[in-house]
Amino acid sequence: MSDQSSLLVEKLWQLKRRIDKGECPDIAFVHLNNLLREPGYRSDVLRRVESSGTERLKRLAEDIRALDSGAPLMATPAVQTSATRPPESEQKPQSWLRRNLIWMTPVTVAAAIAAVGFTAFEPQTIRVHEDIVVDTVWESGKTYVLEKSIFVEGADLTLESGVTVKGNNGSALIVTRGSKLFSRGRPDSPVVFTSNQPEGQRARGDWGGIVVLGKAPVNQPDAAIEGISGNDSRGSFGGNDSRYSCGVIEYTRIEFAGFEVYKNNELNGLTLGGCGSDTIVRNVQVHRALDDGIEMFGGSVDLKNIVVSGAADDSIDWDWGWTGRVQFLIVQQHADVGDNAFEGDNNGNDHQAQPRSEPSFYNVTLVGTGQTAKKHRGMVLREGSGGHFHNMIIDSYGIETIDLRDEVASLIAEGVLTFSNNLIANSGKLGKSSDESGQDNDDFGFNEGQWLMAANQDNLRRLDSAMHVTARDPVNPDFQTRVQMRQMKATQPPKSEFFDESANYAGALNPRLQSSWLAGWTAYPER
Repeated sequence: MSDQSSLLVEKLWQLKRRIDKGECPDIAFVHLNNLLREPGYRSDVLRRVESSGTERLKRLAEDIRALDSGAPLMATPAVQTSATRPPESEQKPQSWLRRNLIWMTPVTVAAAIAAVGFTAFEPQTIRVHEDIVVDTVWESGKTYVLEKSIFVEGADLTLESGVTVKGNNGSALIVTRGSKLFSRGRPDSPVVFTSNQPEGQRARGDWGGIVVLGKAPVNQPDAAIEGISGNDSRGSFGGNDSRYSCGVIEYTRIEFAGFEVYKNNELNGLTLGGCGSDTIVRNVQVHRALDDGIEMFGGSVDLKNIVVSGAADDSIDWDWGWTGRVQFLIVQQHADVGDNAFEGDNNGNDHQAQPRSEPSFYNVTLVGTGQTAKKHRGMVLREGSGGHFHNMIIDSYGIETIDLRDEVASLIAEGVLTFSNNLIANSGKLGKSSDESGQDNDDFGFNEGQWLMAANQDNLRRLDSAMHVTARDPVNPDFQTRVQMRQMKATQPPKSEFFDESANYAGALNPRLQSSWLAGWTAYPER
């Protein structure tokens, strides 16, 4: 590192110290490591100092500008010999820090600063208060705090395994159309999105959640995502690319999310709008969301190895032409909150809108709470939504197993809506009876119970629960079924690159195995 570069490092350190002491109200905290190695970050901090810093801080920023070549300050030790080292008589006096910084990388700089009484500059908590407009990586082992709703615009945001993201009240992460999110956890090191409240004080709705928008087909003209002001064009989504990739979300947990932006307009734990089939969403848990767990608005995004636990509204919700596939899904209702495990719609303005909502589900476990104070419904399908539901366990739903609304007979006749090879347990009411009248007659007298239990459907019904009592434990659940495979009438999933064809059993977990895909990365904190 040159003499000028070492002087620049010293001045950047002074800049950080003064900002931390409040000399620039526009900046709450500066990360020296980022100042050293990220020229874009450095330039942005200087710009804001020049706008709102004290006069002394502005003069320091001017000095830094004069020294800054715009290159990362990542020194590599060089070898000096007597031939290249200036004579002692020609060497300028230097501080201990400047003398030693000449040969140091940022990691060793931190140790050096600590050695002379400074605070080491490698912070583990990074506050995010500006939108992301260039490709950005959030690094493993660090915590990032969303101070407001952060938009990712025209850029890719990559989260390495082990990243923790904490949301302040009113914050959210919104990945706009044309941008991508890569949240790449591992089974032993998931990415965790959670509340910024202290553990023990966290609650549903502490922050907003994640919104990811893409360019896949949607049957709503001029679609704009709920939870974002209708005047904000960044909420627009949809297009003509059915395979459009919104990125990758895997081994990722989303906790205590979902707030009401304004009446009847809420953010969910995870919202996917117009995401196509090349989007990867697998090994994802949404825990204790204030609104829906996961909601799809159109698109053809697939979901695999999914857990939604304790959602205060619907666990899985879809609208506007979603045609994705789902395999290995667990929904756990909580006894004090929640509505439907599934709520499926096509389009409220036009029930025949195309593409029609027609997702396919295989190997699903829906765990209700029975006759508790807050009762739940397994499924509501309405407004023209089709769907295919197979190899499911629907257990202990206190209201009813399924409620079909609007014109459903034609959907069944056309093969757009199918429901077979499922196990319905401990649910006294299959659906609404055929003697509906007045306002209750919302499906033209269709009898769900007769349809579900028709001989050609191969659905089974049992009076007792198919799950262990621990499946309803909100803190330490066990979702293995009590039912053996010979007591199921499962079917083989379709042959495709997505489905696991060997899963010819009901429910999300293989009853032959003690271990499961849940191990290591899921968690169920109460607060």
